[in-house]
Amino acid sequence: MDFFYHLMREIFFFYQEVAIYLVFGFLVAGVLHVFFPESMVQRHLGPSSLGSVIKATLFGIPLPLCSCGVVPVATSLKNSGASKGSIISFLVSTPQIGADSFLVTYSLIGWVFALFRIAASAITAFASGVLVNLFSRKEKNETHASPVLAETIGQRLRSIFFYVEYNLLGSIANTLVIGIVIAGLISALIPVSFFEKYFSNDFLSMLFMMAIGIPLYVCASASTPIAASLLMKGISPGAALVFLLTGPATNAVNIATVSKIVGKKATAAYLATIAVVSLVLGFILNRIGAISGLSMAHGHHQMLPEWLKLLGSVALMSMLVFYYYKIKIYPLKRKTRTMANTYTLSVQNMSCMHCVQRVTQAIESVEGASRVSVDLKKGAASFVLENEAALATVKEKIEAAGYPVL
Repeated sequence: MDFFYHLMREIFFFYQEVAIYLVFGFLVAGVLHVFFPESMVQRHLGPSSLGSVIKATLFGIPLPLCSCGVVPVATSLKNSGASKGSIISFLVSTPQIGADSFLVTYSLIGWVFALFRIAASAITAFASGVLVNLFSRKEKNETHASPVLAETIGQRLRSIFFYVEYNLLGSIANTLVIGIVIAGLISALIPVSFFEKYFSNDFLSMLFMMAIGIPLYVCASASTPIAASLLMKGISPGAALVFLLTGPATNAVNIATVSKIVGKKATAAYLATIAVVSLVLGFILNRIGAISGLSMAHGHHQMLPEWLKLLGSVALMSMLVFYYYKIKIYPLKRKTRTMANTYTLSVQNMSCMHCVQRVTQAIESVEGASRVSVDLKKGAASFVLENEAALATVKEKIEAAGYPVL
């Protein structure tokens, strides 16, 4: 009983510390969604040049997409003629850090680590893009005349609730909850200075965290509480940084998909660059900490009043409860009606709520389409069409968004 109480207290501590920052981060991400749509990103990432890699890196850093949600965007970039280097830079920088994960990092670990994490994400993405362009300079990009799903500011404003609740929170909800629980377990089970005792060698500890981070699927926000709990148990800041760079940017699930988008050589260069640059940056961060004497094991949660943290906790819990109700419970209660002009398509490569939104938008962009329902688990999209002849257009729109239709 004592252990259970201690575990729940640690889980609640991490949840309370990240809640208000996540809510605020979601609001910032919603504003970015309104003013920086994906169509704008696509227009700026074209030729195989240093400039396109820099733009891809800068575009990707503030956007709150997970390592799975960024893949269909990368597919659209490829179809629009973007270079492999800029695609890889976007694939690396986007999931590593965003407005929400930056604020959570500041909350749990501190401003030094948070700022270094942004710089490290930019360096990793830039180096990956440049190297991939060097490997691919003799190859020609295959482009397809695919229509881009463009929205007006008014349309994006009207969909901002859906974007924040389903696209952002929906993409990280499960891993966020799991990440906070894991952080609580680490804090409750592992003795203080455990890593100092058994992983005293900084390089070996960084290799260990990289071996965990590369194949593991964990979003930037969910990985931060885990890294913070490891820091409190004595792991080096450099090893925590390696985990935060490799975990969100790569996972075993999407590596094969990335290989299809940019090719095997580019994928190998992308993984090798992330591994090497992460280790180098981890070593640099450890040196900075040793020279400056700055502590990176605790954040600045004491700066916020308790009522504000409580408000954030209630707001985030309300968002989580609403999301799980709409996704898990409501569909079971809803009675579906079969109509003569209802169609169902099998859609491949959907992996998160961002994918659901893109497929939904693709179908709704076809005149006469209504009552769109996309099932992520089944990989299916159902909708009503006024004109059966428009079914081919629906398929084209979905595939243009980066999702093959069977």
